[in-house]
Amino acid sequence: MNLDTAIDTFLSPIADKISGIIFSSITIHGVKIEFLVALLMIAAFYFTIRTRFIGIWGFKHAIQLITKNYEHKEIRVKKKKGEVSAFQALTATISASAGIGNVAGSAAAVSIGGPGVIFWMILAGFFSMALKFGEVLLGLKFRKVNPDGTIAGGPMYYIEGALKNNKYIGKFAPHLSKIYAICCIFAMIGGWNLFQINAMTTQITEVTGGDKSFFANQSWLLGLIVAVITYFTIIGGIKAIGKFTSKVTPVMCTLYVLTAFAVCIYNIGHVPHTFALILKEAFHPKALAGGWMMCMLWGFRRAMFANESGLGTAPIAFSAVKTNNPVAQAFIAMLQPFVDTVIVGSATAFVIVVSGEYLHTSGIAGIELTSKAFGSVCPFFPILLTFMASCFVLSTMLCGSYYGIKAWNYLFGDTKLTTRTFQVIYCIFIIIGSAMNFKSIINLSDAFTLFLAVPNLIAVFMLSDIIMKELKRYCKKYNVGLFKNNEERENDEERLSGDSKIKV
Repeated sequence: MNLDTAIDTFLSPIADKISGIIFSSITIHGVKIEFLVALLMIAAFYFTIRTRFIGIWGFKHAIQLITKNYEHKEIRVKKKKGEVSAFQALTATISASAGIGNVAGSAAAVSIGGPGVIFWMILAGFFSMALKFGEVLLGLKFRKVNPDGTIAGGPMYYIEGALKNNKYIGKFAPHLSKIYAICCIFAMIGGWNLFQINAMTTQITEVTGGDKSFFANQSWLLGLIVAVITYFTIIGGIKAIGKFTSKVTPVMCTLYVLTAFAVCIYNIGHVPHTFALILKEAFHPKALAGGWMMCMLWGFRRAMFANESGLGTAPIAFSAVKTNNPVAQAFIAMLQPFVDTVIVGSATAFVIVVSGEYLHTSGIAGIELTSKAFGSVCPFFPILLTFMASCFVLSTMLCGSYYGIKAWNYLFGDTKLTTRTFQVIYCIFIIIGSAMNFKSIINLSDAFTLFLAVPNLIAVFMLSDIIMKELKRYCKKYNVGLFKNNEERENDEERLSGDSKIKV
C-alpha cells in the first residue's frame, strides 16, 4: 500500500462521518433539506429584503468606491487605521473564494444537479451580496487595533464585543465567539486547504499523464512542494498576502473568464440551446432525484460555500482595511460574491454544459470535468487551466491561513510562537489533503466550512438592527441609494460628482 492510499483509507471514513453529522437534514416530500444550507438561504433572503435589494441599487456605488471615484474631505483628513487597501482586501477575499471552489466546485454541482444548478447558483450569488454587506460591516465596526498597528477582526470580535450586553444571549457571547474561532480553525485546516490542494494535484497528475504520471499514487510530493511555498509566504502576514493577491487575482480571473468565453465561442451554435436547457432544468430536472427543489438546494449549497457569505471569513480580511468608514467597505465587499459566483462560478458551469462534457461523467466530478470541457476546444487549454488553478490554489490557501491564524491567535494569544505553530500545522494538512479522495474532500470541506455559519449567523441576525442603522446613516449622509435623504434626491448628480466625491 502506497502512502497516498494509506492516508485516504484512514481519513476518508472519518471525513464521511463528520460530513454526515454536520449535514443533518429533514426530508420533505422525498427531498432532503440540509439545516445549514437552509439557514444560509434564509439569512441571504432576509438581508436582501431588509436592505431593499442592496445588491441592485448598491452595485453602482460599490464600483464607484473601489475605483476611487468618490472623495470626501471628512474622510480624507482622518488618519486611516489598517494594514491593507480596500482593493487588496477585495482581491484577497475573491482569491479565497473564486478559485478552485468555483473551478472544481461548480463542476461538482453540475455533475450532480445537472445544468439547472447554474440558474440557482447565480441567484444565490445575487442574494449573498446583502448578507456579505452585513457581516463585513460588523467586522469593521467591532475590529480590534493592536498596539503595533496590526488589526484583529472578524466574528470572534463582533460576537464578543457587540453581544456581551444583549439581554438574551449576552452571557453566552464569550463562549459563542470561542466556538466560532474553533470552527474557523477546523474549517481552514480540515476544509479549505484539503479541497484546494486535492483539486490542484488531481489536475497536475491528469495533464502530466494521468495513471502514467510521475505523480500518480504519490500526490503527496506535490503537496509537500506547495506546503513549503505556502509556509514561506504566509509568514509575511496579511500585507504579503494582499500584495500577492492584488497582482495575481485580477489577472487569473480575467484570463479564466476569457478562456471560458473562447470555449463558448467555439460552441456558439449550442449557446442558445444551453440557455434554454439551464432554465428548463432549473425547474424540471430530468436526472436529479428530488426535482427542482434538490436542484435549488445544490445550487445554493455550492454558491454559499464558494462565496463564503454568512460564514464570517470575509470580515476577517476586510477588518484589516485602511479605513474609518465600515459601511463604505461593506459596499465594496458585496463585489466579492458577484465576481466569484455570478462571473467565475457560472462561467465554469456554463462551459461544462455548452461543451456537453457533463453528459460523459457519473458521480461527483471536480476539476477533471472542467479540464475536459476546456480541452474539448484546444489541447493546450487544460495546461492553461492547470496554471490558473495552481495560482488560484496558492492564493486561496494563503488567505485561508490568515483566517485560521486570526482565529488561532484569538484562542491562544497573538505571539510569534502561537502563530508559527498554526502555520506548521496548516502546511502539514496541505500534504495530507493532496492524497485524499475527492468525494471525501468535498464533503468534509463543505461540512467544516458551512458549520461556521451557525455562530456567525446567530450574531448577524441579533445585530441586524445595528447594520440597518449604520446603512441608513451612511446613505442619508452621502445621499446614496434607497435610504438616502429624500430632500436631496434632486441633487443626486451634483452630490455624486465634483467636490463632494467620497474617498474611503
